[in-house]
Amino acid sequence: MNPAQTGRDPARRKAVRRHRRERQFVVFGIALIALVTAAFAAAAVYRGDVEGPFDRAFYTPAGDFESNITLACAPSGAVPLPYEEVVVRVNNGAGLPGLAGTTADTLEGRGFLVVDATNWSRDYSGEVRILYGVQGLRHAYTLATHFDDVDLVLDTRSDVTVDLVLGEQFGEDPQLRELLAPEVDPELTLSSRGECLPVNLINPQPAPRTLPENPLAEASPSPSPSAEE
Repeated sequence: MNPAQTGRDPARRKAVRRHRRERQFVVFGIALIALVTAAFAAAAVYRGDVEGPFDRAFYTPAGDFESNITLACAPSGAVPLPYEEVVVRVNNGAGLPGLAGTTADTLEGRGFLVVDATNWSRDYSGEVRILYGVQGLRHAYTLATHFDDVDLVLDTRSDVTVDLVLGEQFGEDPQLRELLAPEVDPELTLSSRGECLPVNLINPQPAPRTLPENPLAEASPSPSPSAEE
């Protein structure tokens, strides 16, 4: 055996062991630093000093949201409005003479502010449809409590008026709910009758060309007299 080679082996093994220890120190040191950092971060989240990675709500921007749902949800926690605050135009979409007039009389007798009773521009084969704008969401739901089967349709009108369209199915048995029906309870919280979305996520339909007059709209303030008068 070569003595020179024998003398080099212990030194080489010693260098290898030293290198292995140094590498272990580095690895364990990095792991310890990461663990301490994670512990401090977790403590800060627990105390509420910083927001955690899951604190933000997951949502879809309104402009990017696509859905075939057309029903806007009822206002959260709202009860029906006083009927005299609901401005409604009654439209006959069934083609039955007198249907809009008799229904308008019934609604007026219940306190609704009916501004017109007229024929709808086209036939409607359904039961009852209520057209309303964003501002009239609660008004539409208030009126809807008086009917069994209602299709609520958001349109582009900017006021609180609503259009009630009476269809062929309603014309077969033109009955409103009884005033003593539990659904008509003025203290009952308004609720949606199907799958719905917040009103700002509903794509509105074009409003009728001619909208009902709103007698509740505030009149324009008259100009104040000048100091010289």
